[in-house]
Amino acid sequence: MNVCKNHRCVSCCYDTEMLLLDEDVIRIASLGHDEHFFARVQDGFKVLRNSEAGRCVFHDGKKCTIYENRPKGCKLYPIIFDVDSKSAVKDTSCPYRKEFKILSEAKQELPIIYFELVDERSRRSKISRKVKSPAT
Repeated sequence: MNVCKNHRCVSCCYDTEMLLLDEDVIRIASLGHDEHFFARVQDGFKVLRNSEAGRCVFHDGKKCTIYENRPKGCKLYPIIFDVDSKSAVKDTSCPYRKEFKILSEAKQELPIIYFELVDERSRRSKISRKVKSPAT
C-alpha cells in the first residue's frame, strides 16, 4: 500500500530540505542532471533544491520525475532519524504519518545514513578549509 499515492499527497515535495548523500548526487547526476541544478550546500550538507514553484526541482507538479532514482531520504520518508533520541521516528510534518509503520529496515538504515551524512559534511569542511588556507 502506498499511503502517499492513496491520498494523492506530495506535501513532502514542497519546501523540501532533504539532505543528499554523495551517492544520491552521483546517481542523480548519472541521469544527466547537473549537480548545481538539483543540489545546494547548506551548513556543509548537500540539500535538494526547490524550484521557483516551491517544490523539489524533480517534481513536475504531478509526480516525481526521478522516482526510481530519488534520494535515500525520500525513499524512507516520512520516517526520519531523530538526532536527540538517536532513533527512527515519523516526521510530524507528514499529514498521514499515522498510517506509516516504522519498519526494521528504516530503524537500521537511518542511523547509518545520518552518520554518513555527517561524515561527508566533515570531509567537505576539511577540503573547504584546505582550499581557503593561504599557501605557505
